[in-house]
Formats: sequence, C-alpha cells, structure tokens
Amino acid sequence: MKKFITANIGLTALLGSGFAHAGLSPYYIGVGAGVTNNNGSSSNFCPTCNGSQYDTKKRNNAYKVYGGLNLTDTLAVEAELTDLGKTYELDMYRPDNGIPGNPAERAHATQKTRGIGISAKANRNLGRRTSVYGKVGAFAWENKNKMDYTNQVGISETYKTKDRGISPTLGVGIEHEITDRVSVRAGWDHYFNTGKGDQFLHLDSNQNFADLRSVKTDTDMIYVGATFNF
Repeated sequence: MKKFITANIGLTALLGSGFAHAGLSPYYIGVGAGVTNNNGSSSNFCPTCNGSQYDTKKRNNAYKVYGGLNLTDTLAVEAELTDLGKTYELDMYRPDNGIPGNPAERAHATQKTRGIGISAKANRNLGRRTSVYGKVGAFAWENKNKMDYTNQVGISETYKTKDRGISPTLGVGIEHEITDRVSVRAGWDHYFNTGKGDQFLHLDSNQNFADLRSVKTDTDMIYVGATFNF
C-alpha cells in the first residue's frame, strides 16, 4: 500500500508541475460523508453452523477525503482515502437443540473496510457552474475482521484478523460551483468484492474456531461532499 501511495503522489506532482508553469490552478481537495449498503448475507457467515438464527445488517455510515488534478476541462485524476465502515455485519443466535429458550451460543461479527483509491474521472458540463461526472478506478482496501462470541455457559471470547486486497470501483455524481474556489457534490460510488472469500467464520474438524476471513461484499456509498479548488 505504501508503494501505491508513493506512486500516486509522484504522478500527481509530475502532472501538476506542467499546469503550474502554464499559470493554472488545477488541484482540488474535498471531504464527504454518507451512507453505505452492502450485499452480504447470512450464507456468508458459517455454512456448517446448523440450527443458527441470523440478523444481518447492511447499512452503515461512511466518510472520505478526496483530491485530484484536472488534466483538462473534461478529464481528471482523483485519489481518495475512504472509510466504508462495516461492509459485513451479522448477529448469530444458536439455542441448544434449536429450541428457543434453551442455553444458546451468540456471536456478533463485523468486517470494517477502509482504503485508498485512484480513479480516472470524466466531466461533462450541464451549465456554466454545474457538471456531471463518471469515474472508474481501483481501491486498495484493508479489512479488520472481528467476532465477539459467547458460548452456552456464558464464557466470552473475541477473535480478530486482518486482510488486504485491491478491487475495482466506479462512480457517478453531480457537482455545482458555489464560488470559483468552492463547490459541492453528490455522488454514488460502487466498490466491488472488498473481501477475500465467501465464508467469514471457519471451523476445524471438531467445530471449534479456526479462522476469520473477510467476505467478498459489494458496497454502494451515497454521499455529499464539499470541494475546495486551489
């Protein structure tokens, strides 16, 4: 990930120097906040956990910092630092013999995703101060996987793992200039397969804990942002 960041900073500096000599100010930076929705399901948790009941949560809050370089009036390169929040979240309840009211196992599982991205962004003006855009790129993510587990006699354990990867992204949005230096945007970004596999909890042959691995969920982020040009 460090090499990824270094390469993007170097590319931006190199391209930006040419615009500076031309007397232009092509840079922008912004912050955004919004909500996410993922396509995770109970089938991604533990296929061998028979007799379990699940409550899957799909929505979460998300935040991003973004910045870019306008190469032309219609083309830009944009980088982002994004916290997608929980891209997988589930509660498990498994009563003894499947009978409600019996002593039960309980688990709360979360997969938190954040990362950096780089995209090519195409703009089209709708008027003097309003434009729409589309972008496509890659997102280098890190997942923090966690499960809080309580067995039938009330003994609790917490398990944690991490994993990393790179996934494609795309997005669309609309921007409006309030002044020559400040604009606002509303956007939708889609992050593909931010995970390693199709199963979160892995058990050994004795049905004891073996590992946590992030699951491949697609996540949509809808957000509003404020952008500052300089």
